[in-house]
Amino acid sequence: MQTRTEIDAMLARLEARLRELMAQTPHDGVLDAFSDEAAPLIEQVPEEHDAYVQERVHRMLVGAGLIPDESPTG
Repeated sequence: MQTRTEIDAMLARLEARLRELMAQTPHDGVLDAFSDEAAPLIEQVPEEHDAYVQERVHRMLVGAGLIPDESPTG
């Protein structure tokens, strides 16, 4: 089982990888490439941390300008 600390470390690595993808990949391919890299974390996260991970990944994508912020506070 993954702890919150381990999940936060994985999310930090994923966020760094998103920045690399933004610099190295054509804009229209970044979302697909990121999705491939995020899938193992998203698919294996314990249920009690799922919403947290989903929100963090959503914020990463919004912050990178890859998806619109459709949250109630966005």
